[in-house]
Amino acid sequence: MALSTKELSNLLTILAVDNVSSNNLETIATAFHRNFSRFDHFRVGTALTLLLQQKDLLPVAAQRIAGLFLLYELYRGEANGPNPFNSFFLELLTPSYEDDRAVSGAPVGHTLSLTERNFLLQLLTPQTFRELLKKTPASLCSSEFIVSQALDPSVIIQAFIDSSEVGVAKGGCGLSTVIADPDTSITNHPDASIAAPTAENLLCVGDPWLEQPFEPSFIRPLPPLHSCTDEVVWLNPTESQYTIQWDSMMVVSGTDEIKKLFAKACQEVLSLQEQKTLINHLETDPKLIHQDIGLTPAKLPQLVDKNPTIAIETILKLTTSSQISEYFVSLVNMEMNLHSMEVVNRLTQAVDLPPEFLHLYINNCIQRCRDVQDKGLQSRLVRLVCVFLQSLIRNKIISVQDESLEIQTFCLDYSKIKEATALYRLLKQLDGEATAASSGAKT
Repeated sequence: MALSTKELSNLLTILAVDNVSSNNLETIATAFHRNFSRFDHFRVGTALTLLLQQKDLLPVAAQRIAGLFLLYELYRGEANGPNPFNSFFLELLTPSYEDDRAVSGAPVGHTLSLTERNFLLQLLTPQTFRELLKKTPASLCSSEFIVSQALDPSVIIQAFIDSSEVGVAKGGCGLSTVIADPDTSITNHPDASIAAPTAENLLCVGDPWLEQPFEPSFIRPLPPLHSCTDEVVWLNPTESQYTIQWDSMMVVSGTDEIKKLFAKACQEVLSLQEQKTLINHLETDPKLIHQDIGLTPAKLPQLVDKNPTIAIETILKLTTSSQISEYFVSLVNMEMNLHSMEVVNRLTQAVDLPPEFLHLYINNCIQRCRDVQDKGLQSRLVRLVCVFLQSLIRNKIISVQDESLEIQTFCLDYSKIKEATALYRLLKQLDGEATAASSGAKT
């Protein structure tokens, strides 16, 4: 938070007696903004408040007027909030001496003289701010300025409080650790060559003394070093909050739960936990699938589209049902897609499906590819069908001799697709092997 030696030197150069005597406030502000960026404003403002409270460091009234102006200029026009040094301005405007002392020109409100206090009142008045920019700090110290500015301090102070946020006064936190020399025989204008290094020692070296107020210490009782029977224990009673834990499955039968899960599975994708629960019920009690659980052949396509894993387990449990042929017909007639092929492929690996069912399903898949007009969608469907047929052929699920002609025609129709070409080669390879085997048997 402290200023560097170079930054303090630049600030004291701007506040030098020669500079504040020959340049107006607008020129001083321009020089200040040229030396300090917006990110330095708070550190510079803190240093200015400390310098203004030590009259020996800014001994000339024109210097203090320039310092007050810069402290106000730091956050003038800021849209992000009020000036953080408003409380310091309020301290300066609050008289700490009797009014007769103020009339005689003695310091009023910390280190301000009557001239400086009048300037600060003018500075905080928006109507007169523009006029002040054209004046030099030295000219503002003239008697003409004092006489011409007939101000009502209470009105200006109240308006300042109403128009800005004034925080807690800084001086209320403690006393300064640096006090002025009470010897009044010393000249009122200390040598600048002495004031500059003094300010540097107080503001820049180590932990700045001016930033270390003497604060009162709050006495707190020491905690006991051992436990005792009459030790005071502070209790913070809180009202207990109880949450009722209700098992929603206590009065629900397995059939009711399966009904709900099957109804949900036909409408949306089940979570992994719900899928696991449904499959566990089917494995624990396979007879549940034969009861009225809400699944019909007409709803099977919806179940396949949303939850193919559940559809596979359900059909496997229904293979002994008298309605299994109706479920197969529903599966054959549904729209061909990846999920339906996955279900059929898994079923062929688990149970022996009727040959007529597979033959009809393959014909429907081939016809579906031919009916699609969109070339991109058609290519994707052909690839799916070719991969599906290769899996059936390699696993010897279907007889190549029974399906060879129709599948070869299908491959030739879409010979530009890589998967169709691979399927055609597989068929030719198997035909060659079958021919060789039959020739060997005849010889």
